[in-house]
Amino acid sequence: MHYPYCYQKCDYCDFYSEGIGKNPSTNESLLFDAYKKEFLYRKKNSASLENTKIDTIFMGGGTPSKASPKHWKELIHFFRNELEVTEDVEISFEANPEDLSVEFLAELAEAGVNRLNVGVQTRNEEGLCFLGRYVDPEKYENLQQIFSSSKIERLGIDLMYGMPNLSRSDFESDLDYFIKMDLRHMSLYSLTLEKGTTYSRKVKDHILKAPDEEIQREILEFLPEKMAKHGYVWYEVSNYCRENEYSRHNLRYWMYEPYLGLGPGAHGFLDHMRYGNPRNSEVYLRHPTNARREPAEAKSEIALSLFRLFLPFEPKTFFDKHLDRSASMEMLAQIQGIHEKGYCHWDGNIFQWKTSALFSLDDLILELIDTD
Repeated sequence: MHYPYCYQKCDYCDFYSEGIGKNPSTNESLLFDAYKKEFLYRKKNSASLENTKIDTIFMGGGTPSKASPKHWKELIHFFRNELEVTEDVEISFEANPEDLSVEFLAELAEAGVNRLNVGVQTRNEEGLCFLGRYVDPEKYENLQQIFSSSKIERLGIDLMYGMPNLSRSDFESDLDYFIKMDLRHMSLYSLTLEKGTTYSRKVKDHILKAPDEEIQREILEFLPEKMAKHGYVWYEVSNYCRENEYSRHNLRYWMYEPYLGLGPGAHGFLDHMRYGNPRNSEVYLRHPTNARREPAEAKSEIALSLFRLFLPFEPKTFFDKHLDRSASMEMLAQIQGIHEKGYCHWDGNIFQWKTSALFSLDDLILELIDTD
């Protein structure tokens, strides 16, 4: 589910969201009704959802923690009634620090949420202001106490680096702070210029500086070794976790599996078709079943998603399932060429990127797509 409302719209964010201030959205109840309408429509019209066992439900945004836990509890109950949900289902929830309290997390746990990811970005107030984020210093200072008292055990955070007003040591200070908490998952992203964002426009107009690429490269280089030293598995370009604590939700994307997206601005992949809902909450509330659809191009999408993983995997398993023989043989030949350049481990069956591939990854993935 995509919950589109936030306290304020962050300057760097290119996801669809609306800043509405401190109070809840006046459309909250209507939005949760629309989720159900869209779900029933997609369930009725999708072969991908027939006889499918659901093992991951994800509430993202926007800022889902701006909505009442009561509404999330009702929606999770609705899904359990409408779908075959596994006993070990992963129910993930994204939140921002300003919404967190011990009581709030207890309500989420009671609603069925068993995995929480908090969009921290940085604990440095100067960095937060640069990003255009709402800052509640008290909540940021109390994160450790809130996490230690949480009834949700699978906790993770997002951190960002490369803000031009912060140093490498600023990021390392944030990282060490959360490593000491023994969190299950960490997403460690570089600040990027996304077309159409406020930040991108301010850089173009010379109001703000662009991301510090030198610091970003330094951090990208030291992260795999540092995180491994502290017991974290590097499983995707920007994602680290404790052993077997991968985000199932994210793996669905990267492993080219179907998924159902609900809400304004949400995207989904069903019946070999991609769809995207309107990036406008008012339009979505009036027509929650309208979406733009287009067929997925399997070869390029597999290259762009599957080959972001830094875990070992068997490419041929995916190629045999989704590609014709010609496309499969072409991509296998490209993998062999990448192996000969020294960027990956490859024995003809198991593939894994070497760390040296990180700074050339986009170009290497394009090689897999461009097999002409």
